[in-house]
Amino acid sequence: MQTAQQSRTSPDTQPQSQVYIAGIGMLTPVGVNTAMTAASIQAGISQYAVSEYYTADDQPITMSCAPEELFTAMEIEIDEGKCYGEQYDHIIKMAILAIQEAVSQQSIKDPIPLILAMPEPHPDAGHIETKLLVKNLAMQDDIPISADQVRTIHTGRAAGIQALELAFRYLYEAGADFVLIGGSDSYLSYSRLDALDTERLNTPINMDSFVPGEGAGFLLLTRHAEHALIENEQCIVLHPPGITEEPGHINSEEPHLGEGLDQAFKLALNGHTGPGIDTIYASMNGERYWSKEYGVALIRNKDCFQEDHKIEHPADCYGDLGAATSPVLIGLAAANMLKQAKSTTSLIYSSSDSAWRGAVRLEKISLSSSKEEN
Repeated sequence: MQTAQQSRTSPDTQPQSQVYIAGIGMLTPVGVNTAMTAASIQAGISQYAVSEYYTADDQPITMSCAPEELFTAMEIEIDEGKCYGEQYDHIIKMAILAIQEAVSQQSIKDPIPLILAMPEPHPDAGHIETKLLVKNLAMQDDIPISADQVRTIHTGRAAGIQALELAFRYLYEAGADFVLIGGSDSYLSYSRLDALDTERLNTPINMDSFVPGEGAGFLLLTRHAEHALIENEQCIVLHPPGITEEPGHINSEEPHLGEGLDQAFKLALNGHTGPGIDTIYASMNGERYWSKEYGVALIRNKDCFQEDHKIEHPADCYGDLGAATSPVLIGLAAANMLKQAKSTTSLIYSSSDSAWRGAVRLEKISLSSSKEEN
């Protein structure tokens, strides 16, 4: 790639209908950057492995982790705070590397807004302190942010799509030229794992379960077509997301009817008049719970999808990325669309453990048409 010089959200309520992707950065267990991650997933490479962590009933947990040597090799100054450990180290360093990749293809002189997707709060989970993460990011000379322009959204997997909603407002209402959104997350701590129901974790005796992973994904967004990432005179735009809530979420006693994701799909697809969606990128992580709502949303919105559309759920390769899920899925979708001539429209969705559901439509357009619109 090169650079050219909801119940709450719908296209009708947004001041503008699209933003451009100006940079993508990610780090996952299957790749140290966007290109490597995308290639590894396309090849079906998985980093699932039995970890050193055990459940309360003494079962080894299968996890998906980034290579340890990646973190030991990084020679950067880190403010360790009071509770520094492996999880903190990985979250901070993954975020630094992913952001560096995302901003590397633009010349940004002044600090820009950063909207961070963060894990869902839990009293016993021991999540990283937001101030510590922000402080370490702002310390890096090649990361154009300042601590006073950082916003955080603590809703887990769906947080990255909620960050996109806020990015639209920064770009079109506040007049920002660039906005950075994304998240970095890791399950590498007993407090984080212990906060989960043991039966949800993948072990030799738990098949209906998910593999905890770690990773970071960041997107540099702009309202200016001349800053969009391009490939073969084409670029990727994001349309306003659909963000809703599901009463019957995985931690709720309400029946799970899939209506939250259905409505998120409808809002994200509102105004779509082009070819049917050819690919769906899903946050499904291996637990059967998530397939029901996907089925409901797809059936109720089937007219918007091609009959032979593909469904991608890359957690099969890199595990559950928590708060990094949405930006990584969006980044993968955009990177693949730019490389694949036949792929023109994708829908990305993420579901949190709590009620939040988010979906967003990506479209590949010609650079000439994007300039005409501007």
